[in-house]
Amino acid sequence: MTRFMPLLLAVGCTEYKFVERADEAPGGEPRIMVDPDVLDMGTYGMGGSIGTRIVTVSNVGEAPLNVYDATIASAAGPFSVAEISETTLEKDAEVDLIVEFSPSEWGISSDQLVVTSNDPERPETAVELTANVPEPSDDRTPNAWMDPLDHDFGVLPVSDEASMEFTLGNDGEDALQVNEIRLIASTGEMTIDVRPALNGALPWTLEPGEDRRISARYQPTDDGVDVAQIVVLSNDPDEPEIEATVSGGGRSFSGFSTGWYIYDDGIDHETTSSPSYVIDSHGDLDLYWYEPSGAHGLVDSPDPETDFAVMRDYVIAGAGAPTEVTGPISFSSSSHLATYHFATFTYVACDFWIEPDEDPVIYTVGADAVDDGVQFMVNGEILGHMYLHSPPTHWSLHEVGRPGEVNTLIAILVDDSASHRYLNNLKFSRDGVMIE
Repeated sequence: MTRFMPLLLAVGCTEYKFVERADEAPGGEPRIMVDPDVLDMGTYGMGGSIGTRIVTVSNVGEAPLNVYDATIASAAGPFSVAEISETTLEKDAEVDLIVEFSPSEWGISSDQLVVTSNDPERPETAVELTANVPEPSDDRTPNAWMDPLDHDFGVLPVSDEASMEFTLGNDGEDALQVNEIRLIASTGEMTIDVRPALNGALPWTLEPGEDRRISARYQPTDDGVDVAQIVVLSNDPDEPEIEATVSGGGRSFSGFSTGWYIYDDGIDHETTSSPSYVIDSHGDLDLYWYEPSGAHGLVDSPDPETDFAVMRDYVIAGAGAPTEVTGPISFSSSSHLATYHFATFTYVACDFWIEPDEDPVIYTVGADAVDDGVQFMVNGEILGHMYLHSPPTHWSLHEVGRPGEVNTLIAILVDDSASHRYLNNLKFSRDGVMIE
């Protein structure tokens, strides 16, 4: 039997030393960094708003970092993270992970966000998560308030800007935890500033009697009305969300009006497509149901303002640049329509400005004569109609004009017979003087 004896080698350790610097990663390897690595998501009321925070994953190494997954260690619990696909981060690149907390149990909740990657030293990187839903021990509760709850910036010339300060406070008997402040807006023309340099980063803790100030800013870029909501999420058990509304309008033109948009699509529109709208006389109101903008002349409209905006956009898109008008507007042309079976529509429209201190009663619109009919509308309201053989008629904007706002006027001339059509001396006047 052969026996193998162990071979012992003695190596002197005094002549050689192997040193690895802890502050230098080997070249060519990815390195993951998460910020923060400990995340306190704040304090919440039971059943209140969901808290949202961001964890940023960065590659601080030299080689591409593959982020495979991000999960919460506990399969079920109050924490969650938005699912991500495998992501490759080049050197110095980063990606944000959205972590949410849903208050569903009393006390402090803890968990881990685990990020897996191809970092050879940290294939699994954990972020410690905490959040608190304090169980009420007595009748002492926070009470959030905000002032004002509604602010209108008014109408501003395009590119002008205005700001408004809002105060957020706690007049309860316990500390108020303000977890998040959101702006819900469909436009970038409205923004908010929570003033982190002055107030500190969210979440905030407001002791009883304490308040903070934030501001909203409005800078319109186009005509029209803009509306947004400022939403404050806190641990107020009775009102975990407080909402303030901010609104305003833009005015892209100077002077009184944009000028006159005049549009005729040149198409004969069939008026026999619906038995509900039978045309049997000149200027018949059913004709306006066939008006081609899709708003149908606001006939039977359940939402006149929205439909009127649709019509306005249709006219302006078709008309192109506005026409300068220096006197009453008149149209006259021959017609070859099959009487009552087809109709043509010509529009005259303008946006105009009424000063805040003016009475709309001084503004009037109307014409001297029409064939076959004309409908006048302002801000979604139908002022009235003129028909073939009607005497000269004018309407006041007393009940429809809006001081301090951009208003819109649309007149629709309709023709429905094989003869001719005309509109004589359409005039829009202020104190009896025609507006140009």
